[in-house]
Parts: sequence; structure tokens; C-alpha cells
Amino acid sequence: QNLNEHQTLLARRRHLDALLNANKSVSLAKAIFLQTQSGELMAEDLRSAQKSLNEITGEFNTEDLLGKIFSSFCIGK
Repeated sequence: QNLNEHQTLLARRRHLDALLNANKSVSLAKAIFLQTQSGELMAEDLRSAQKSLNEITGEFNTEDLLGKIFSSFCIGK
């Protein structure tokens, strides 16, 4: 039972860290937009927020999926 509690605490900590990172990225995007009125300049911070939220939901984009697949292969050996 202690193992399950420990795993739950670790998962909650990872989720909290991901939410804090997403919040930071959205705040940066908002500040950039308020200063520049440019959606293009805030896009990278919004992508970063999305990536943090994806850590919670388990969703991956195409690049993440390919990275996971090819990281397990040793090509050229």
C-alpha cells in the first residue's frame, strides 16, 4: 500500500509541476501579446504550455511520437 501511495504522490507532483510550467508559459505568452499585439511572437510559449499539459493527459504530437519510437532503436550499429 505504501508503494501505491508513493506512486500517487509522484504522479501528483509531476502533474503539479506540469501545471506550473503551463501556467508560466501562458503568462509569458500573455505578456508578450500585451506588449507586441503579435500572435506569432507568443506562439512558442503557447506550444510550451500545450506540451506541459500533454504531459498530464498523455497526448503526444507527431514529433514526440517519432522521437519515442526512434529513441529505442540504435541505427547504424
